[in-house]
Amino acid sequence: MYKIIFCDLDGTLLDDNRNVSDINKNAINKAIEKGCKFVICSGRSNMSIDYFNKIFNFDKIKNYAVAFNGAYIYETNTKKKLVEHLVPSTCAIKAINMCRKFNVDIMVYKNEMLYFDAPTIRTDTYAKRNMVNTTIVNNLIEVASEPVSKVIIIGDNEELKKVENKVMSTNIKNEMTTFFSADILYEFNPIGIDKGTGLKELSEILNVNIKETIAIGDNYNDLSMIKAAGLGVCCINGEDGVKKFADYVTITDNNEGAVAEVINKFILN
Repeated sequence: MYKIIFCDLDGTLLDDNRNVSDINKNAINKAIEKGCKFVICSGRSNMSIDYFNKIFNFDKIKNYAVAFNGAYIYETNTKKKLVEHLVPSTCAIKAINMCRKFNVDIMVYKNEMLYFDAPTIRTDTYAKRNMVNTTIVNNLIEVASEPVSKVIIIGDNEELKKVENKVMSTNIKNEMTTFFSADILYEFNPIGIDKGTGLKELSEILNVNIKETIAIGDNYNDLSMIKAAGLGVCCINGEDGVKKFADYVTITDNNEGAVAEVINKFILN
C-alpha cells in the first residue's frame, strides 16, 4: 500500500480558479482515513501552503508539507522546521544582476516575506494569488546580502527563455537549480534541491520506503518528484515533457478531480 501522497497545488490539486474541489477533498479525506498521509509539495511558500492545509485541518493535526520546491519541510500543526535549504547570498546576487539585463520582474523570498524593488501589475497579481506578505525595498541586492529561500522572475515566456539560455551559458547552472514553474515564472533555487529531494528527505524522516510514495504534478518543477516516487503521476493537463516520464497520466484534468482519480485508483481500490 502507498503510505504518502506528495501533491502539487497549482494545476494539480487546485482547479483553474485556485480552489480545491469537493471531489478532491472527499477522496483525500478517505485516503487519510485509510492511513495514507497527504503532503502538499509546492513551489509556493509555507505561508501560502498553510492556507490550503487548513482545508484539511492539517493546522490542527500532525502532518507535513514541503515548500519552496523541496527546500523547506515542516510540521503543519506546530510549524516546526524539519529541513531548510537556502540560496547562498553570492548566488542570489549573481542571479539578480543577470536578470536585470532582461525585461522581467524580479522577486526574492526571504524569512517568510516576498521582496521586490519595482512593483508592477505582474508582481502584485503574483503576490495576491500566492497569498504572501510583501515588502517593497530600494534595492534587492541588500535583501540578498544574506541567504534567501529563492529568487523568482516573472515575464513573457519568450523573454524567460532568453534568461534560461543565458543561465545555461554561464556557471549559474552549476550554482543553483533553475526551472520553469509556469509559463511566466522562472525560478532560482538552492543547488541540488527540488521536489524530488524533498520527497526523499521527508520519506526518510518518516521511515517510509520511496516505493511506497505517490507524486502527483503537472509542470517541470514536479518532474523530479514524479521521477523519484514509487508511482509518478502527471495530470492530463500537464506538460508533455513531464507526461513522458510519468508512470500514470490521469484521464481527468485539474478541473475534473485528477487527484481524486489517482486516490480512487491506487489507494481506495
